[in-house]
Formats: sequence, structure tokens, C-alpha cells
Amino acid sequence: MSSDHPKDHPSPEELLDHYIDALNGNSSPEDYDITEEDKELQSLAKRVKAFDSEPSQEFMASLWQKLEPMASDSKSISKSNYRTLRFIPWAGLVASILVFLILFSPWSGSNQTIVMAMEESVKQLQNYHGVLEKVSTNEAGERQVLTRTEIWSDGEKYATKTQNGLFTVNNGEIRWSTNPAAKEISLLPIYLDPHDFDLQKEAAKALRYPHQIIGEDTITGHAATHIEIQPPGGLPYSLWIDQETHLPIQLQTAMQKSLQTTYTYVSLETNTTLTDDIFAYNPPQDYKVIDKNPDKAVASLEEALKVSGMTSAQLSETPQRIFASANRVVLDFGDTIVVQAKATTPFVPDLLAILGKAEGGPLEILPNSLRWQQDGREILVQGERVEELAKQLSTNLNFTPQVGATPPQDMIPVEVDMEVVKNSQQQVDAGSSPWQLDPTQVAFTFVALKISPEGITGEPPLNTNALQLTDNDGKKAVIQVSDSPVKTVYLERLIRQDETGIWTVTGYVPR
Repeated sequence: MSSDHPKDHPSPEELLDHYIDALNGNSSPEDYDITEEDKELQSLAKRVKAFDSEPSQEFMASLWQKLEPMASDSKSISKSNYRTLRFIPWAGLVASILVFLILFSPWSGSNQTIVMAMEESVKQLQNYHGVLEKVSTNEAGERQVLTRTEIWSDGEKYATKTQNGLFTVNNGEIRWSTNPAAKEISLLPIYLDPHDFDLQKEAAKALRYPHQIIGEDTITGHAATHIEIQPPGGLPYSLWIDQETHLPIQLQTAMQKSLQTTYTYVSLETNTTLTDDIFAYNPPQDYKVIDKNPDKAVASLEEALKVSGMTSAQLSETPQRIFASANRVVLDFGDTIVVQAKATTPFVPDLLAILGKAEGGPLEILPNSLRWQQDGREILVQGERVEELAKQLSTNLNFTPQVGATPPQDMIPVEVDMEVVKNSQQQVDAGSSPWQLDPTQVAFTFVALKISPEGITGEPPLNTNALQLTDNDGKKAVIQVSDSPVKTVYLERLIRQDETGIWTVTGYVPR
């Protein structure tokens, strides 16, 4: 595994001394515009350099929040050449030096600094090529290699090759899967492309959840720091961070149902040279092409409207690319897409969504995603600028989560056994009963048992269409029910208030 840090790079102390000397006038300052902000950073730099013990977690978190935006503007100091330091803006330079000191100081083995170092390394990851091994282990310690997948990643481009030769590629323009055994190529939607052991995702989770250092291990010949991550209400799992590259290289789930899964990058080359032919679409002539992607590129919005047979709301910004199919137009703005489709069915929010309001109806709010219906169209905005582009499509959007009014006095509380809830959460974490992640399904089961308390056999005693999710702020939800003895169901996420948390009925209003 490679490292980005040059072996002949001057020490952090030398760089910091160079910076302080320049601010004090002991070196040529003609290329610099020294500001009050620079002087404040100089004072902070002296304080950081003077630390002889590990600073508090509060100080570390506060310092990181202040420095990270400035450091990212000038890129990591570890990537800078010492001779070119005078061309870097001072604020960004000193922020980078301070970040470097934080990550590589004698007290950088703390919980917070290790995951911050991982976050910084992941941000600077331009491309990589590696082999990811998936292994299952039972309680007796018996191991079984499930898969080995070769992975190439370069910005938007991502390719995988499994042991049986299945080759899947997303080159940013088109996504397809090649099956040599069947001599088939399947064209796939480009917008949905999940990745196993996603480096960015794991770094974010490590920062988000409580974690602690367990010790040091050797993973595929590399010294690694073993940390345990503790998701609220779930079972702890392990992550190993390469001490040289500061990248996650191994993930191990908790032992669940007598099985434990370990993902390991048995090889990983970072910021290397990847050939263009890896991501090139060149189907062999004797292969059958199966088109599973309905959206086709078109030259203009006028052509898209003609292909789709529908009208489209206008945006002030011109998209980079436009796709269309029957009753559907996709506008690609690079970092965000806008999908407008003919609304043919009632709006049903995603089971993990928080609800706002849009055009008098629900607004589905997911991470980097908004969806609602207006003027006979269903609109999906997905990407980094969802709020900005959504506001161009509608001026009647309320992003505030709808938590509903205070439960009425006639609400009947439901007694909750927290031990049962905790066990249910762990079962869902292990892959069982995923319906408990859906507040509508949890309410459906509750109402069905109210109708048939002796148990449900055969067809359920009510239709799922009788339930409507009207409020959901991610922590609490309200379901309205028609044609049943129950009028309203109130639910809460009692263990974990994120997309992995299960829902529990805490009260209801009878009809």
C-alpha cells in the first residue's frame, strides 16, 4: 500500500519554524499579505507546538472545525513541496501545518486524531486499485473466503471484477455489467451504484459514532490501528486503519447469528496510474446487450420533452447532460440530478425519509435527496445541491421536519419493553425483520393485531393502502389509518435516531 507523504519532506517543526520566522520578519515576506487572521493563527501555532501532553477532545474538535476548511483550500501540507511554500496563501498554509501537527504529533494516537487523519486521507484519495476479500467466521473460529473482488476507482469512475469474471463498470457516462460465461452485457442505471466497504462512508461513520482504540495489529503486512465503533443501540464493530496511509483497510462486523464477516483490502494502491481502457465501453461483437437503463442521452430539452411526451419545469441553470425516456426527463448538473416523471400513482415516501411539505403535500427528505409531487409530475432532486435546485422548481417548499401536533388527550399510550426493543434492533442489524425500519409496516402490524388479537392467519385484516404516513422528523412519526378500529398510530425511534434505527409504537388513538 502506498503513501502520499514524501520521504524527504521537512519535519512539521521545521515548517512551523519557517512560518513563524516569516511572520516575525526574519525571512523575506514580500510575497505575503500578513493579516490579523494570520497573526491569530501564528499565536495558535505556537500553542499547538508547545503541547507536551494530549489536548482535550473538546479542544481537538473545536480546532479541527476551524482549520479543516482552510486546510482543504490549500490542500494538505504533506503534498506541498518545501520550495513552493511561498506561493501558498498564508491562512491555508498555517492551517495545513497545524493539521499536519495534529495528525502526526506525539499525541496523535488519540481516538479523535486517528479518525481525523483517516478523514483527511480519504479526502485526498484521487484513485485506487485494490483487491477486497470477504471472509465469514463462525463461533468455532472456522473461516470461509466468500468472495475476492478486484476494484478500480478514479473519481466518478468505478469498476469491479469478481472471481467468476463478472465485470461491472461505471465510467461516469454509462454503467454496465459484463458476464463472460453468458456472453451478455447488461446496461444499468448510472445513478444507483452501491459500493462494498466504501472508504468515504466508513470514515464518516467513524467520526459520527462513538469509538475507541483497541490496539495495534498487522493487516496484510501493514501496521494498523484497531478501533471499535459503537453505533447507538447496535453491536460494536471493528475498523483497522493503516498507520502509513491513514486509510481504512479492514472492517469486521460483530458476531451475529454465530457468524462474523470481515472485509479486508489484501492489496491497495492509492493515487496511482489507472489506464483508460479499464473504464472504456467496448462490447465484443458476439455478446448480447440487454438494456436495463431506460434513460437515453438527448441533445436538448426540447428533444427530451418530445421523447418523454411531457412538460418539464424550467431551471435557471443549464444542465450538463439531458436524458429522457417515456414519461421521464433527467437533467444532469454534474454534482446534482433532477428527475421529472409523470405522477401515475399516489405519492409514497421512502421508509427512511423525514417529511417536510411541498406544494401542499409531503416532501421526502433523505441524505442529499428531495422528492415530491407537483402539477402532475413527481420530482426527484439528488446530489450535493438539492436544496438550491429544488427551490428553482418550487417556491412552496418547507424543509422543516413535520413532527405533528402534541398527541391528543384521547391517545392511549402503549407500554414498551426496552429489552425487547433492544433485541429487535440487534436482530435488524443482523439482517432479520427489516420491516421494522419502516414506520408504516410497524403500524400496519400493530393495527392488524388490534383487529385480530388472536394472531394473523391467511390474508391480513386490512389493506396497506389504508395507512398514510403524515409526519416524520426522523425521531417520531404519525400514521393515519382508515377503515379500522385505530384512527392514528404514533411511533418513535427509541434506540437509534438515524436510518438504521427501528420504529416502535408508543401510542394510538382509537376510532
